[in-house]
Amino acid sequence: MKFIWFFALGSMFFFVEPVMAKDLVDAAQSAQAMFNRIGIASISLGITGGGILFALGLGQIGRMVLMSGLIGAACILGGPGIVTLLGKIFGMSL
Repeated sequence: MKFIWFFALGSMFFFVEPVMAKDLVDAAQSAQAMFNRIGIASISLGITGGGILFALGLGQIGRMVLMSGLIGAACILGGPGIVTLLGKIFGMSL
């Protein structure tokens, strides 16, 4: 009798896990899309701000802001490609 209850409870947890995992994947994809939008907006502001500072004669500060915008562009836009490449190299998918 105890075995039947143990099996029933165990199977309940087994069948619930894929539903929770699907919700978690959806939440992670939504968060990733939001962070990508914020990152792309920050890239635009950094590159534009650096160019404006250069035009105003503040070359050193403009160069720092412009370089941080370019580094941010490489990280935000190149990050998913690097993760995909590493996933293919090591045989895993996300």
